[in-house]
Amino acid sequence: MGIQKLASLIKKEAPESISAVPPRDYRDRVLAIDASVAIYQFNAAIPTIINRDGEDLSALQGMFYRTVYMLENGIKPVFVLEGPPPALKHRKGNSDGKSTPGHGRRDDLEKMLRYLGVPYIQATGEAEATCAALVKHCLAWGTVTEDMDALPFGSTRLIRNLKANNLGNVEEYNLPKLLKLLKLSPEQFVELCILLGCDYSGKIKGLGIKKALELMQKHGSIERILKTIKKDRIPADFRYQEAKQLFLQPSVVDVSRVQLNWRAPDEENLVQFLSHEKHLNETKIRTKLAKLRAIQQPKEKKTPKKRSAQSSLSDPNNQKQPKMTDFFMAKKKSQKQPQGNIQNTDPSGNIPSTSMGTGCGQSTR
Repeated sequence: MGIQKLASLIKKEAPESISAVPPRDYRDRVLAIDASVAIYQFNAAIPTIINRDGEDLSALQGMFYRTVYMLENGIKPVFVLEGPPPALKHRKGNSDGKSTPGHGRRDDLEKMLRYLGVPYIQATGEAEATCAALVKHCLAWGTVTEDMDALPFGSTRLIRNLKANNLGNVEEYNLPKLLKLLKLSPEQFVELCILLGCDYSGKIKGLGIKKALELMQKHGSIERILKTIKKDRIPADFRYQEAKQLFLQPSVVDVSRVQLNWRAPDEENLVQFLSHEKHLNETKIRTKLAKLRAIQQPKEKKTPKKRSAQSSLSDPNNQKQPKMTDFFMAKKKSQKQPQGNIQNTDPSGNIPSTSMGTGCGQSTR
């Protein structure tokens, strides 16, 4: 379910916090992908694809094309797989628009990502919470998900509508700008999301998005707001304090131990797996991989040989104005190695790996 009508509230009350961004602008950025939401989208939207063994491959095929699309645009995706939900969410019985694959499908997804050379992380709880932790600790630029929960979990950037069949721009929500425009602290924003309706708590009856924002801006906390509302409007399962803790202190992986590495796709093993074992169209798979290879490994351009300074000066047909460096040796100033972009050259010839340099700090957008 996510946060009810949060996107509508932002578009009405703080539209300046949303940017329309072309996918190419995320080149060389690390994006944390909420895999569970993507899998749910493919299972729900795409006509079921059943192979000769009776396996449903809708999500696997969709994830392949979406991942390759991101790689073609120079994006460095890291997929976060959903972990067990919090007990509070389980008791509430929410259906939140997510799909947690069974062991067989999870193994298939992990195998495909390994052959594509793309890292993935198994979350200890909600995938969006771990995505947000990666962003907050500068291991990722933003969170890619349709679930607005990523914002109250603290992801400074939320990216929506990043799809292989999307020819237009994506939506990028900027949390620092949003908080400033709504005049709320991070904690107050979390409480606003609980008032709007979330996966962990019931919702106050008759409280619309505009009124919820007005009350939070006026009173500053749910505790004070409850004093102004009739008790019969407050449901028995309105566990706002527990819900607040789940947003502010969620179960996430230890990001200090996370190492992200991207490698060149293992094309033959990938084709063997997707086409020979899972029976997806081999021609289409190979064509897509060939296009990706051409993008990732462009042909080296031949550089013309430079004339020596002596021959340039002695050639009467040379009309080029002599430079001071033709007569005197010039020393280049030493440049400091930029911080934040740590690249390791892989001796095996694979794509260099990176663990940082993904855009800590504020976006210029």
